[in-house]
Amino acid sequence: MYLTGSKQFNLDAKGRLTLPATYRKEFDGQVILIPLQDALYGFTPDGFGQWVQSFFEKDGKKFEPSNRRQVALRRKLTSSAVTVDIDSAGRIALGRVDAAKREKLGLEREVTVVGVVDHFEVWNTERWTVMNEALDDDLDALMYGED
Repeated sequence: MYLTGSKQFNLDAKGRLTLPATYRKEFDGQVILIPLQDALYGFTPDGFGQWVQSFFEKDGKKFEPSNRRQVALRRKLTSSAVTVDIDSAGRIALGRVDAAKREKLGLEREVTVVGVVDHFEVWNTERWTVMNEALDDDLDALMYGED
């Protein structure tokens, strides 16, 4: 699965987002949403599990259920997530995400959906534009080795 591209949308009056058709094909009727820093991330159930595990499986180490800190951090991470169904019109209900977190992310009306290889992100369109433009020089440096 490779989710790519970006597209602007308006949330409907009930806070629902119509996912791009190309994204819907990758999900089996459900999306796991998790609000993080600047955006709302959307994963397949399997992709979410892999993403969570990636934080604990580093340098040959695996998740240790006897490690209280790891258990607490995994719990904190997964408790922020919510599973939503994709309805027959291809919409997901962003209203299922905590209202305070949605407000903090600015996900009230105009949003931009961005494909990020293994997941998608829902951004406030204004924030996305500012952040994306700020990265133009960094992308050039990454691609062409400029400092």
